[in-house]
Amino acid sequence: MTDNPSTRSRGRPKDPERESQVREALMQSAYSLLRNKAFRDISIREIAQGAGVNSAMISYHFGGKEGLIIEVVRSQIMQYGPAFVSAGLDGGEPSLELLKEAMSRMIRLYIKEPWIPRLIADEVASKSGRMRELFVDRLASQLVPKLRGLLGILQSSGQLREDLDIDLMPVSFISLIAFPFIAGDPLKEGFGFALGEENRERWINHTVQLLLRGVSNKSVTKDEEVGNGN
Repeated sequence: MTDNPSTRSRGRPKDPERESQVREALMQSAYSLLRNKAFRDISIREIAQGAGVNSAMISYHFGGKEGLIIEVVRSQIMQYGPAFVSAGLDGGEPSLELLKEAMSRMIRLYIKEPWIPRLIADEVASKSGRMRELFVDRLASQLVPKLRGLLGILQSSGQLREDLDIDLMPVSFISLIAFPFIAGDPLKEGFGFALGEENRERWINHTVQLLLRGVSNKSVTKDEEVGNGN
């Protein structure tokens, strides 16, 4: 059976530049909405309207709203998150400085984009479904091994204590960083602490010191405290 030439010629040829523009417009629209609204309150229609495209483009490019949102989260982490996310661990010799930077940049990212930890708490941690599946498959399953790899290198080079369980370290890492953002108002009401711009550097330095003094073979001194950053 041969192909029908008229069938092969139907439809417009793909335009990579146009498709890239549509993807970017959809991600920017979703990002703008996420900064002001909860995931469940955002409709596919308003994302498409904000991007100036047909709503069918969301399924075409991302497989649905959940896939689009995960890509928005990934883009923020790749742009503002820890360097080890996008940089290979085989270049140079990783040090505790990289771990300190990873912690401080992740905290700063969560302060800059508080909708990210809120999304994780509301749609990933507390619910099963497509969002959780995509979060695990496209984010956690890729980022955690990189963090574990960095920790393994630091341990094998003698920078981390030998008795630490590297498999559990990422759990401690994420717990220290994420809890204040997920706790939110109850943390402020119960402990009198709100994690905002005014407490950012104080919390970053405290968290870095708390973790690194417990895991490193060499205590982190005051002179080594993380700087203000961006």
